[in-house]
Amino acid sequence: MYVVCPEHLSEAIDDFVEVYEQPPDLYELDKVSFTDWISPNTCDFCDKGPKYLVV
Repeated sequence: MYVVCPEHLSEAIDDFVEVYEQPPDLYELDKVSFTDWISPNTCDFCDKGPKYLVV
């Protein structure tokens, strides 16, 4: 699972496919919510605010 900014979306997708050998599901963080999970404040690859969840 990755939480990323728009600039790192393709990198997260590539990493996911390499590890799991299948395409991920993509979600915009402002359009989803989970009861037991809070989105991090920064991208997994940099210090920018995240926009996408890659799972």
